[in-house]
Amino acid sequence: MGIEELTALEALGVAIRAEQDASEVYSDLALRVGNELLRQKIELLAKEELQHKRILEEMYKKQFPDVPLLLPPSQLPKEISCKTERDQLSVRDILSCAIEQERKSREFYLEAALKATDLTGKAMFNFLADWEFSHQMALSAEYEMVIRYPRYYEGIVESWKPEFRKHES
Repeated sequence: MGIEELTALEALGVAIRAEQDASEVYSDLALRVGNELLRQKIELLAKEELQHKRILEEMYKKQFPDVPLLLPPSQLPKEISCKTERDQLSVRDILSCAIEQERKSREFYLEAALKATDLTGKAMFNFLADWEFSHQMALSAEYEMVIRYPRYYEGIVESWKPEFRKHES
């Protein structure tokens, strides 16, 4: 659903839900990764998504003080939003999906910035768009490491050594 089809109230609800979903996915992914440095990076992403959620919730309270916040259903693909299905995916697949979701979030915030009628709203949405782009780039870098060094995310310290690389069958 494009932002042009949403009211300001609905757009904020979608954004808050997306940030909540992203934090949950990253928190879950961090538990599955053996590489301590990668785990810390993913945990940081989860915390940043919660921070985004708090920023959006504050904006919601200011704009709609008398309207209870009702979050819409998750917009994540089912294989990611459903924990039991997500558990069946590889770290590589989850990273790939997360990169795509960060890209979509950035686009959503850029569109919201264009539609915002006040300078504070424009600045906030542009700020969030830039932050989502930084997440997209960080996840892309980790994805490349997992592709090139499959044992990297398992915590193998010298994962570049040939004996630790998975052989193509």
